[in-house]
Amino acid sequence: MNNRSSISLRNGMLLALIPLCCGFGWGKTDPCKEARTSLDMLAKVADPLKREKMAASILKACPDGAAGLFIRALTEKPDAAIARYREVLAKDDTIAEAHGNLGLLLHEKGLDQEAAAELTRGIMGPPDPRYHRALADITNDGDLPALALFHYDQALKAFPDDVDLHTGRAEACLELKQFDKAEEEFIRLKALKPEEAKFRLGLADVYRKTGRLDRAIDELRSHLSKTSDKEGHLLLAEVLMEKGERDAAREEYLAAGVDVTINPDDFVRKGDEYLKAREYGQAIAAYQTALKGRPAWPAIQHKLGRAQMSAGRDDEALVTLTPLIKAGSADGAVFNDLGMLHERSGRLDEAIAAYRSCITHDPDQVNAHRKLAEIYTWRGSFAEAAEQYRELIRLRGDTPLYHLNLGKVYDRLKEPKQAVSEYETAVRLDPDMLEGHRELARIFSRDRQTAKAEHHYKEVLRLQSEDEVARNGLITLYVKQKRYDDLTGFVKDWLDQAPGDPQRHYRLGLVYEFKREYDPAISEYKAALALQPDHARMLLALGRVLMKTGRLSDAKAMLEASKKADPTLPEPQLLLSSLQSDSQPLKKKAHKSPGKGKKAPASKAKPARKK
Repeated sequence: MNNRSSISLRNGMLLALIPLCCGFGWGKTDPCKEARTSLDMLAKVADPLKREKMAASILKACPDGAAGLFIRALTEKPDAAIARYREVLAKDDTIAEAHGNLGLLLHEKGLDQEAAAELTRGIMGPPDPRYHRALADITNDGDLPALALFHYDQALKAFPDDVDLHTGRAEACLELKQFDKAEEEFIRLKALKPEEAKFRLGLADVYRKTGRLDRAIDELRSHLSKTSDKEGHLLLAEVLMEKGERDAAREEYLAAGVDVTINPDDFVRKGDEYLKAREYGQAIAAYQTALKGRPAWPAIQHKLGRAQMSAGRDDEALVTLTPLIKAGSADGAVFNDLGMLHERSGRLDEAIAAYRSCITHDPDQVNAHRKLAEIYTWRGSFAEAAEQYRELIRLRGDTPLYHLNLGKVYDRLKEPKQAVSEYETAVRLDPDMLEGHRELARIFSRDRQTAKAEHHYKEVLRLQSEDEVARNGLITLYVKQKRYDDLTGFVKDWLDQAPGDPQRHYRLGLVYEFKREYDPAISEYKAALALQPDHARMLLALGRVLMKTGRLSDAKAMLEASKKADPTLPEPQLLLSSLQSDSQPLKKKAHKSPGKGKKAPASKAKPARKK
């Protein structure tokens, strides 16, 4: 017992020593984790001294971790800060402020696409109006005025009297046709900066766009009484032209420095004539001259853009048409042309936005629906493509191609009933639509609707007699239904169309061989070989039939010729080996042979052994 007690005591002492020897430290925490937690709280600290003290403690606790690197980035120059923020995010991608600050720096350098992605991650963290402000600037320069308006609203909560923000918001409202809100913004901007000409002109333009021409004239005359500028005179001239006051407009054009000796209407007529004659360079020059006589003329600016597109001068056309959109054009045709320009340059997102805007202004614009359907199909967005093709059918239901394409989209959406319905409509509208018959034959064959499949295969062959898929499909149907006479007649008719084609003789020979009509099979194989003597498979087929009919020496000669024509073909060697092992024809092998007779006594001997 004493011995056991001493052992237990010794073991207890050893256990007590283990923590001391191993450096016991279970209560120790990771300083970088604490620094990361402090970093989340840093944005909420308003007092500059407290914020500076907290930043210093974060940097001291975790100098090389994500939190410490973030603190360093705050005080670095732009290029170094960009590199540092990237380093921070490589270590910890969840720091929203690092994304946002990186986005601000990228925006300052003009890298707006990358900046937008980072700023979007930034606004997911603690509220920072700077991120919304930058995103508003980026989105307002593109085709996303609604998104820009949202970001302007968020930024204005922190900067309510910021002139640039109100200006951007006014521009976004104009693009969205929210003229009442645009008017409010320009009135507010006039109050913030009474001497700023562009705000008075902006307000006058809103009055003009909403049909309040007299108010626009009053606003412009009030502005021009204090200061004379070309832009004000030009806008007033355009408003007066809209009112039909041509003499007064002429005076304003003169004050704006416009060459009134030019008769814009004459040059427009010339431009139209040149455009009709496809003399695009001269049309462009004529329209440009017309715009010198009347600069703000949207209809002619649009014609100029179209002439530039026709001449392949897409970059110039984009420069010509984009201001029309910015000025609040509600002409669907302008958006359609802009969509085509973006599509031709591979900017499909911008093209989709432009085509959708076109449909908003002109729901019956066929080209915009068609282009959207094609882009969505190409991208694999089949539900959206189907929606556009349905709209096209609503507008042009008598166009078989739209039904065909909608059928294909339904096929991709795994909706076979709707696909069949559209294909059938397509071939009803155009009985000679080859592709429609092909699709119906494929679906009916797959679904074992043999009569319908046969009809459409025949229609395909009527339209294109050499269609291999349709011919093979029809042959397969005949074989499955054991309609051998129909099969023979079909292949014979095919041969009659081109009796000099060895393949057709060969195919007819195969049909006869399949039906065990060996003599006509031999005749067709020989006819094929007369036209193409060294064809390995034709030689093989003739040798095979000669074996079946007992003409072994002739069969051997054909099989050896086949082997020589194509040494890689295995069948000739197999049949030659069969000939060497058995001198009887293949046809007779099916009957009782002497070999089987020799085995008979052995089978009778088994019962004798049992006795």
